[in-house]
Amino acid sequence: MTLIEVEQLVRNTLPRGRHQQVKVYILPRMLSLDALCTAEPWAKFVLAEEVTQQLWVAFIDEEPDLAWDHRSRLLLVDDDIAEVLMDLSVHFRPSFYAEMQPLT
Repeated sequence: MTLIEVEQLVRNTLPRGRHQQVKVYILPRMLSLDALCTAEPWAKFVLAEEVTQQLWVAFIDEEPDLAWDHRSRLLLVDDDIAEVLMDLSVHFRPSFYAEMQPLT
């Protein structure tokens, strides 16, 4: 998948009418499962060990005007099958947030 294809998949994942109320960010590179678990140690307890594909990561801030500790989503997109592998509810920014690009 290309970054543009990932962006389109993420747009299609958002419920209709929710594009204006949320802020979406995408990591502009793929991560291996090991790299994701190194950056986010909780991931090894959530993801099956069979998940060894390259992953794209999108972060959806559902309450961008609030201070932190609010519900957000982390989408893990499988590069091989071009589908959202997991849609996780989180209450924090991912550790690689500074590297992420806003969805245009």
